[in-house]
Amino acid sequence: MKEYLDMGKNGQTTFKVSKTPIIENLIKQKRFDDALTEIDLILKSDYSDVNLNLKGIILDKLSRFSEAIECFSKALNINDAEDYHFNKANCYYDWAKVTFFPEGDYTKALNLIEEALNALPENHDPSEFYFLKAEILEALNELAEAQKAYLTAYKEFDRLKELEEQMDYLANTSDTLINIVGSSFYDFTPEKGLVVDLARDGENEHDPDAIAVLVDGEKIGYVANSEYTLISEVKSATDIQNMLQDNQKAEILFTYLGEYVIAKLIYI
Repeated sequence: MKEYLDMGKNGQTTFKVSKTPIIENLIKQKRFDDALTEIDLILKSDYSDVNLNLKGIILDKLSRFSEAIECFSKALNINDAEDYHFNKANCYYDWAKVTFFPEGDYTKALNLIEEALNALPENHDPSEFYFLKAEILEALNELAEAQKAYLTAYKEFDRLKELEEQMDYLANTSDTLINIVGSSFYDFTPEKGLVVDLARDGENEHDPDAIAVLVDGEKIGYVANSEYTLISEVKSATDIQNMLQDNQKAEILFTYLGEYVIAKLIYI
């Protein structure tokens, strides 16, 4: 319990009990406006990092986030305490959460959760923060970055490293890439390193540019040719029509984001 000095009329030093327990009681009762009134009174005579931190907590509960952040920052200017960094990070998290939903301002929410992660002390588990970041990135249709955030939240760092390597390859390769779709329909499991054959399927009534994917003469899928099955780094079946050679082959490289079977054209 915090105590501070008070000089009595006779000049002797006495101890006066802080009103902090009263405020903490008000917080427990969710009487946040009353708690704010109390802490403002205390701050007039005891402008300390402890009380500024407490005011920040109250303002956070009142969803007055920018004011709360200001209080935590002022407390940190007086005392660079880990608890204050943690409270500031949680405030940014709370702010990001309501900005994401129900407000629906995804870009602002992403900026706020980044601030939260920057403020969070290193020895605190960031998983919950990364879960929210992943949800925000999904809403922004940033699917690869969302997957990275999910993997970080789950602490699946080997899979995260693999995904980052795939992303780097997709961004920098000069290979001609395609996405193979429909393999599950043909009960086929794609395997890394497998070489497949590509052949025009002129009799396909749904797509005149259709290119079938074959293994040992058996159809196991198609080269993606719909905007719903393409990503920016790959070519569509229409795009590669003029690139196809007789006996054109492709090598399966990896499955990206659990959905896209990425292969590269190879020439033998």
